[in-house]
Order: sequence, then structure tokens, then C-alpha cells
Amino acid sequence: MEPSSLQIVSANSDCTITVDEEALRCILTKNEIKDRYLSIISIAGVFRQGKSFLLNFLLRYLRIKYREMRDVTDWLKAEDGPLKGFSWSSGSKRHTTGIHMWSEVFLTEKPTGERVAILLIDTQGGFDHQTTFEDCARIFAFSTLISSVQIFNVMRSIKQYDLTHLQCFGGYGSLMTNCMSVPFQNLCFLVRDWACPYEKPYGAEGGSAYLQEVFNSPQKEVKDQIENLKGLFNELSCFLLPYPGRIVDASDSFDGNLDDIDEIFKIQVAQFVTNLLSPENVVLKTISGHRVKAEDLLCYVHEYSNVLKGDSLPKIDTIFKATVEAQHKSASSQAFKLYKRNMDVECRRSPRGWTMEELYKRHTTNKKRAVDLYKQVKKFDDAVVFDKYLVELKESMDVEFQHYRQINEEKVREFEENRRRLEERINLTKRQMPSGSGGLSTLGTGEKIGVAAGVLGAGLAFAFGASKLFGQKGSND
Repeated sequence: MEPSSLQIVSANSDCTITVDEEALRCILTKNEIKDRYLSIISIAGVFRQGKSFLLNFLLRYLRIKYREMRDVTDWLKAEDGPLKGFSWSSGSKRHTTGIHMWSEVFLTEKPTGERVAILLIDTQGGFDHQTTFEDCARIFAFSTLISSVQIFNVMRSIKQYDLTHLQCFGGYGSLMTNCMSVPFQNLCFLVRDWACPYEKPYGAEGGSAYLQEVFNSPQKEVKDQIENLKGLFNELSCFLLPYPGRIVDASDSFDGNLDDIDEIFKIQVAQFVTNLLSPENVVLKTISGHRVKAEDLLCYVHEYSNVLKGDSLPKIDTIFKATVEAQHKSASSQAFKLYKRNMDVECRRSPRGWTMEELYKRHTTNKKRAVDLYKQVKKFDDAVVFDKYLVELKESMDVEFQHYRQINEEKVREFEENRRRLEERINLTKRQMPSGSGGLSTLGTGEKIGVAAGVLGAGLAFAFGASKLFGQKGSND
């Protein structure tokens, strides 16, 4: 299937939002990524300011670097074809609605050894006169909650209403900040069409100087907003981009042809994308300071979607409670997987099966190991939620034990049946020997080999049957 942009969040006509958890599950549970750490890059901002267009630069770099494994010294060559991927359009009307995730995942490894899956998110532009303020806040909050880097796209300068836009969901992070944890990760102000390179040069260096200038604003309201942002995000940065050119900006015929984009823009956007997506710079997704793997993110998405789909903005503590629920749910899931892995090994260790006493002893040992893991995984303290998922974990393991018990009993029955058949065959052989022949000790070499082959064949048949039975059990998990 061709990679495409999948809508994972929709804004509804009744002023609520819907999260398509199934679409997310299709991406995050792929075998090649479900056990990898994530880096999720999102872009947001006011509508009709080229967010989808910019994402296609990221997409092009990712494909060349991580999919095609080509040299990225010059990855913006026109001969490689036009920009494509996320759709965009010229004009004054919004194009992207809700939140879209690119279905294609890009795999890499950081120099420190972590195996990473990189995902891209396109977020509906805010304040488009068709979406309520609350919906803008929900959509923006959700994309920021699941992103490791949120690119905030602004035109020409950082304005006070841009800071207000960022602050409109700031209450969601306040409680978590009080709990000694910054709720969101990295925020990068991407200033488009920067018109004063003689004051602050294009790029990260000029962006850093410009951001510091904003931070030093003499206006009390702006100072308060900046302090609020510092409490919400782990890191704040800025990058200044030049104007992309008249064909890109003012023509309805622009189709992504790189020759139509001003050279200075291509140079600077290449620097921005490389700084963001090279293996050493990839930012891992964390929640409450803990790195998140692809499959675990689904737990958080489920809890956040329950909070955000309501008909009014959540209270400050609801998003915190959702995070606590997701952390405990994820810890419980990890512990249950550990129990199953260990019990699978135990069942394979004994081809003849265990006695009920032996099997229960192994169940008890591995159940304790799983509970210990659940307790050790770092998460916010909440005795009620902790006990809730601990009870669920223990009950799940007890239910799963009954499956292992059935498998073990079948293995014991098969072993005993094969042993009985073997004894019958030996006895039959004895009866067929001439009287006074001295039993097996008088058999010739060929006859002894025949009996031994029968014993070996029965043993192998049993071992194969037990292995096949257990393999079927594992395939259903």
C-alpha cells in the first residue's frame, strides 16, 4: 500500500473531537516499530501558513536518509522530483482539518544505541473562523502531548497572539509542572518569511538571538506568557526562514518543483531539517521524563482521547489523571508480557510436562516477578490507580495460568500415551521371541537397532507433538 496521510483526529460539528485509535494502532503496532522508541515531529500554527508544504521537506529527507539509504549531502536536487506527500493548496481557505499522521515510519538508531521510529504529524491550522476556540485548543494540545518536537509555525515574527495561542492550553500542564515534571517536550518557533536578515541572520543562530529578544520584552503580559511557556516545555528554540519565492507564495500552479523555490530558502530549510532529523539530533518521545515505545503510546492516546472528546475543555487535573492512568496501564501491560514470556520458557523446558505442583510453583514465581516489575516502573503516585491495575494484572495472570495448565495437562497425557505405546511394543517384541532366547539381551545387532529406532521414533513424535501444541498456543497470543 502506498504511504499516505491518515487522519487520526477529527473535529466534529458538535464541538467535540474524535480520535481514531484504530488508525493509530495500525501504524504503532507494526512489528518493525512496536518495540522501538519514538520520535514524533508535529507542526502547528495559524491556518494557511504553509505547514503541510514544510512537512514535505521533512518527508523527503527521511525517505532519502532512512528509506533509500542515500547520501544526504545534497538531498534537495530537482532531478529527484518535486516535493510530495502531505497535500497542500494555495488560497485563503484551510486545507488540513484535525490531525494527520504519515503512515510511513522511518527507522534509525541513535549514536547512543537506541532504536528509533520517526513519525510525522500535520495539525490543523488554528483560528480559521470555522473551528471553535475550544476545538483549536484540543487539537493543538493533543498533537503537543504526543509529540517529542512541536514546530510552531509563525509568519515574519513572534506576535503576542502567537503566545496567547500557545497559552490557551497551558492549564493542562500546570498541575504536572507542580509535580516536578514539565508536561510538554520541545517547542521550536519556526519564523517564516523573516525579513530582517541584516539584524538577525537566517537559521538557528539568528533564531536564538531573536527568541532572546522576545524573552526580554519589557511588557509584563509578554513576560508572564514567556514564563508560562518555560514551565510548559522542556526546551524552547527558534529558527528563522527566508521567503520561499513568488511562485510558491502567489501561484496556484506550484506543484512542488524545487526549481521554483528560491535558492536561499532551500539552503536554510535544508539546514533546519538536517538539524532536526539527523540521528544524533533526533529527540525521543518522553512522558513525565520516561521514554515511550510505540506500542505504549497507545495507552496514553486512549486516556487522552477520553479526556479531550468531551463537550467542554477538561479541567486542569483531568489530563494529569489521564497520564497517571496511562502510565499504570502501560506498566501493567509490560508486566503481563514478562509473565507470559517466562511461562512460555517454562513450558518448553519440560517435554513431558510438569506435575501440577511444579507448574503452580512456576506460576507463583513468575507472577511475583511480574508484580515486582509493575511496582518498579516509574510512574506518578496514585494509590487508587496503582491498586486498580495491580488487581487487574494479577487476575489476568491467573486467567492466563489456566491456559498454561491446559497445555501442560495435554503434554502429560501425550507423554503417558507415548510411554504406554512404547511399553506395549517392547512387550510384544518379548512375546514374539522364541522361548528361552534370553530376552532382549539375545537379540542380534539389527534387531536391537530396530527396537531402539522404535523408542527414538516414539520420543521424537511426542516431542514434535508437544512443540506443535505449544506453538499453537503462542500464535494465539
